[in-house]
Amino acid sequence: MRTLRTLVLCATVASSAAAQGTLSTQGFGYPAGGLSTHAEALGGSIAENDPLSPMNPAALATWGRPGFYFQYDPEFRHVQANGTSDNTTTARFPLLAGALNVGPRVTVGISSTTFLDRTWQTSSTGYAHFATGDSSLYNESFSTDGAINDVRLAGSFLVLPSLSVGIAGHVLTGQNRLLISRTFADTNFAVFSQGSTLSYTGHSFTGGVDWRPMPTLYVGVSGDAGGTMRAYRNDTTLSSARVPKRFGVGTVFGGVSGLSLSANAEWHGWSALNGLAESEIKAVDGWDWGLGAEVRAPSLFGQEFPLRLGYRHRILPFEVNTIGVHETDYSLGLGVPVSRGRSRVDFSVTRANRSANVPDVSEHAWILSAGFFLRP
Repeated sequence: MRTLRTLVLCATVASSAAAQGTLSTQGFGYPAGGLSTHAEALGGSIAENDPLSPMNPAALATWGRPGFYFQYDPEFRHVQANGTSDNTTTARFPLLAGALNVGPRVTVGISSTTFLDRTWQTSSTGYAHFATGDSSLYNESFSTDGAINDVRLAGSFLVLPSLSVGIAGHVLTGQNRLLISRTFADTNFAVFSQGSTLSYTGHSFTGGVDWRPMPTLYVGVSGDAGGTMRAYRNDTTLSSARVPKRFGVGTVFGGVSGLSLSANAEWHGWSALNGLAESEIKAVDGWDWGLGAEVRAPSLFGQEFPLRLGYRHRILPFEVNTIGVHETDYSLGLGVPVSRGRSRVDFSVTRANRSANVPDVSEHAWILSAGFFLRP
């Protein structure tokens, strides 16, 4: 029972960066999903106007022909803490989406995104002393593998050629699989290993508007009302809280020939998750904003290959030793049309710098992204 309590504590508290070996996966994890590769390349600045990014359901009106989208985002992370460094690779599939038209005014879509990703492992060594007077060097490992995912069913309605509205329902579900193990240098002692799994369920609702006041200007606004979220172990409810509320506004301006400029700002009420865990964990509200520019490159073989630049700054949901964690991203991307423009492959590379006012701790990462938008 003591070991089980330790496992549950590892699942529900935010330990120090030195213990977890990362600044970004504190608490319930890192908010990795929600942006398409196109939006990532532009620093998230088109999130409210992008039909592939499941933020604003009204943006589905610009989806076009029925199609399917999937995305792969490997992250290569480098962490320095207390004079030591570590490199890790995390493979993520943060976004799957599909949509189709139901008549000339209605578009319906479904998507699955990574709401919070919590994958980390840490180990330590020491000496164990026994009542017999013997002692042995041991290695102890704590690890967790899992995520909370957001499955969204959304619909948009074209009120006017320049105005659409949308609504979406979200189901949040996922698991954290926890493992603690201890191995001894002296093989006379048995290997100890025990695991535990925590499950999460929740729901929320989103509404939004996508408006084009002039042919070269798009404005999008959306908000998430939040809902109930619960944590379970087996069939037992451990705790409950609220799904974080969210409000976002974004704009895209294309009034300059060959250039598109975009900006976006979002507020996330992450502190609503504080009741989902032990008192040691603390989630904080924060802003997420980005700027982007897309340049139409010279055409090749009759096709345009847009180049994209982006900047993003956000406050991550969970603190490190009561200190907030900030992330600053610089991104670059490219769009490649295929099948005579019916489909598209997007690529982006992001340099993520994560910082907190913690001595001798820093984290940097390269995030590569490839998004495949397929339409018959």
